[in-house]
Amino acid sequence: MCLIATTSWAQNNNSPENITALTLEARQLTKAYMKTLKKALRGSIIASGPAATINVCSVSAPAIERSLGSQHNWQISRTSTRIRNPNNRPDPWERRVLQNFASKIKQGAPVKGLEETAVINLNGRPTFRYMKAIPVGNVCLTCHGRKISGSVATAINDRYPSDQAKGYRRGELRGAFTLYKYLN
Repeated sequence: MCLIATTSWAQNNNSPENITALTLEARQLTKAYMKTLKKALRGSIIASGPAATINVCSVSAPAIERSLGSQHNWQISRTSTRIRNPNNRPDPWERRVLQNFASKIKQGAPVKGLEETAVINLNGRPTFRYMKAIPVGNVCLTCHGRKISGSVATAINDRYPSDQAKGYRRGELRGAFTLYKYLN
């Protein structure tokens, strides 16, 4: 179990120290989420095959997001400019960050290290936001690569007829983990 420090002491203050604490907390949550999601993906591929593993991203991932988020008082999700699930469509801030990530990658920045934070007004409340880029890994290529097997392609097309999330190569920007926490 990953222990994550709480930052309730920081919630009414936008000082650099508090922003640093929130950033560290978001990083820890993202790491815990990535680890849990990768384990679920690999386990499903072994147990049920790639076509059935689509359920991990559509059903299990949101459940992991809700569970981790409710335990630590954060909202957690994934987004991309090329979405598969319409529920993961980026909001304006997320879209801008994804565009910034793409620009940095074009300038030679590695996908793996890209992250961004901000304090913005969301729903009339000051909110800390965090995004971390998701590079396409080997396990991702099964469902998001350029060559997707027939049964996987059929399962994706049946579930997501408007899918935009295919055709990636290893190491490209797939999207981002996106987290936010209200500050009051």
